[in-house]
Amino acid sequence: MLVLLAALLCVVGSYVSIQLFRRTLQAGGGSRFHWCFLASVCAGSSIWGTHFIAMLGYQPGVPVTFDATLTIISVVIAIFGVGIGLFLSTLRNRWFGALCGGGTIGLAIAAMHYVGMFAYRADGIVGWLPNYVALSLACAVVFGALAIDRLRVHDHEGHPWTATLLLVVAIVMLHFVGMAAFTVTPIAGFGSGPQSEVFVAMASAIAMAALLIVGTGISTYLVEMRTRVDAQDRLHHIAMHDTLTGLQNRHAFNGKLRRLCQRLVKGGPPFALLMVDLDRFKPINDSLGHPFGDKVLKAVSARLQEAVRDNDMVARIGGDEFAVIAPGVDDPSVARLLAERIVEVLSRPFVISGQVADLGASVGITLAPADGKDAETLTQQVDIALYHAKNEGRGRHCFFDPSLTETLRERRLLEADLRRACMREEFEVYFQPILDTATREFAGAEALVRWHSPERGVVSPVLFIPVAEELGLVTTIGALVLERACAEAATWPDGMTVAVNVSPVQMMGGRLASTVAQALHKSGLEPGRLEIEITETALVTDDELALRALEEVRALGVKISLDDFGTGYSSLSYLHRFPIDRIKIDASFVNQVPHDPGSASIVRAIAQLGESLQMEVTAEGIETDAQYSYVAEHGCRHMQGFLFSRPVDAATLARLFGTHEKNRSVA
Repeated sequence: MLVLLAALLCVVGSYVSIQLFRRTLQAGGGSRFHWCFLASVCAGSSIWGTHFIAMLGYQPGVPVTFDATLTIISVVIAIFGVGIGLFLSTLRNRWFGALCGGGTIGLAIAAMHYVGMFAYRADGIVGWLPNYVALSLACAVVFGALAIDRLRVHDHEGHPWTATLLLVVAIVMLHFVGMAAFTVTPIAGFGSGPQSEVFVAMASAIAMAALLIVGTGISTYLVEMRTRVDAQDRLHHIAMHDTLTGLQNRHAFNGKLRRLCQRLVKGGPPFALLMVDLDRFKPINDSLGHPFGDKVLKAVSARLQEAVRDNDMVARIGGDEFAVIAPGVDDPSVARLLAERIVEVLSRPFVISGQVADLGASVGITLAPADGKDAETLTQQVDIALYHAKNEGRGRHCFFDPSLTETLRERRLLEADLRRACMREEFEVYFQPILDTATREFAGAEALVRWHSPERGVVSPVLFIPVAEELGLVTTIGALVLERACAEAATWPDGMTVAVNVSPVQMMGGRLASTVAQALHKSGLEPGRLEIEITETALVTDDELALRALEEVRALGVKISLDDFGTGYSSLSYLHRFPIDRIKIDASFVNQVPHDPGSASIVRAIAQLGESLQMEVTAEGIETDAQYSYVAEHGCRHMQGFLFSRPVDAATLARLFGTHEKNRSVA
């Protein structure tokens, strides 16, 4: 039973020792000394305990005692010998490290054993068989070296069982072959008799101490392993999740998409891939700051998780871009319902820290395996579908269709051409004259940008301005138009004004006033002859920032016009809060008068509103004499439209202003 107990201690001790050996080999710097100390104490004590517990089971047939000093020396030899061997095991060369380190550990086992045997005092004639002694030394060195070699080879296994088995063999072979070399011949007349109580107590204490030390090693190993596993779990979570929203990140998304596609090849289940992009996040993030933008993204993430099914994966893969993988979905109607729910949920206003964020979202959809089975292909397809959804007006969803690939290619080419156009300054400024109905003369003109591309010809602003806004080029284009418009207006007769449209992106950029001041300074145009035209869209995103920008422009002496008046949902509040000098009636109302009673009432009401607020009123889109007569009759002093002139270049406008008698005569 004692031999079995020693064998159990040997196996358990070797298992723990190999784990601690491995941590020693893996560690670097000062931590290697700590792991080496713990490994040496645990391994030396288990080797020492195995030897002495097994010796309790040995029956020499004579009285036996232990020398306390040599017993203590033997355990010290085991601990220090293993420690030296471990440090030698870390040598760069694998074979040299295994031979020196493992061999030293084997010699330490042998030295502990034979010093321990010298402490074993048997009252008889003691003899040693040299051949067995040599064989035991060889077994300890060879198997110790092999154990270290296997440990280094299988360093990344769950547990290097081969190394553990070899260490057990080294200890067991040394002990039992070494005991075969030990002989005791009783002296005649001396009986064996029972073991002394001191012997039993000392042996029990040795066994107990060894078991406690090995138990401490086991506990340390388990605690360290649990800590390491927890740390790895945390690192894995960090690596696979977005730190801001807690959603899975691009890396996790790519991994899952790749695995699902691999299953598709083997006949796995279908799935739908949806890409979600927030429509108006950038202006909110720029105007209200990144901390507020982070709060918005967290709220968006929460709503997205509520909108999808329980088994759907939601990942944040970019700044304001999210992806949804819906396993088991191959029916377009099911994917459509999911996309519509996402668009609807994200279109509701977000109220965060007392601020209202009105976002909206666009969604691209592709189905696997119907549209493809490759992760890269599916990702490209859903990107194409998303671009199409955004180009169609945002706040909607779009399925991938092969025909959309050509649309995206054209979009990419347009973006490249637009960037080159900005570098080459291919943009021209055209002007549409504005008539003063009181004097029946032209009072000025509105500046309109035109792009004459060498490759494309004339490109409509309706086509390229939204692209320029997305690419961040509209500020450059806007500054160019403003500068050229002011320069041309400076050559017109005194008193004539020029109106220049300003994009919401320009107004929210924080540099509108400085851009206007620079254009005025370079051209020498009087500030009172310049009007900046804005739309209600520019005021929706952040009214405080818009108010600040307009007040800075107004302080320069420049006038402010509100374009497309009547098409928004809060126009009256804008007139009350913002420094507006002129309101322009949208052409959609004017082209229905005087025949449509509703449009006629709106035009009449806006004209009266402008008069009561002491604001100038301009009617756009005048094309017929009937429209002119009705609008003039109801108080609109300024008009522009094809009835007077189409947009013309600067040279034509100069001739028009310089040669037209009274500029315009209307019966």
